[in-house]
Amino acid sequence: MHTSIAHVPRSVGGKSAVEAERDDLRDLLAAIRDTLDLPPGVRRQALLDGRVLLVLGTVRDVLDDKVRVPFIPFETDLLRRKVAEDGGIGA
Repeated sequence: MHTSIAHVPRSVGGKSAVEAERDDLRDLLAAIRDTLDLPPGVRRQALLDGRVLLVLGTVRDVLDDKVRVPFIPFETDLLRRKVAEDGGIGA
């Protein structure tokens, strides 16, 4: 199966490259879930509109090979920082 994410063998903290890549992608998906999972409230729609754009930009960059596998944790942290700037998870 073809993927747009280039395979870059690496080892992190005693993990195999496959384990490290899996964990990085799971962490990114968790950040995306947390970004979009907003409780009901007055600000929900306004926050959600902005956060959807953040998530789309992140996903687009990863899928378009603008972000290589070793830099996915950086993208994950960037997404979380931007969400924190607008009031944090569930703001």
